[in-house]
Amino acid sequence: MIDVWKDAEGVRMALEEIFESDFVRSRIHSEGASPETIERMERQVPPRTLAWGYYRFGEHLLHLEALQQAGIGVASVDLAAFEAEGLLALHRARSAFKARHPACTACGERQQNRFGRECPGCGSKFQRKKA
Repeated sequence: MIDVWKDAEGVRMALEEIFESDFVRSRIHSEGASPETIERMERQVPPRTLAWGYYRFGEHLLHLEALQQAGIGVASVDLAAFEAEGLLALHRARSAFKARHPACTACGERQQNRFGRECPGCGSKFQRKKA
């Protein structure tokens, strides 16, 4: 049996799956679609591929991060080594997610991918950088 907290790569993968699922679900409920369309879009939510313990630990790491961002002191000395490693995996997963779904510079909405030409949120046109 694998110790989840020792598998930083697995934790990173679970966190990326959590981010992707949340992203798809947020788009489903923000578009005001019909019940049939919502049902079809729900089927597009990526399935979880790892054991439940990875997601549970990922949720714990997200909670620790939220405490830190809220200014509630979680000192480094209070973290276990596996939590510190997990927070690094969280940072890598979030960076990868943001690279796949960049934010619109006008409204901040995350894009479906980095190749879009227009923001679905505000309609801003994107310009490609010249090589």
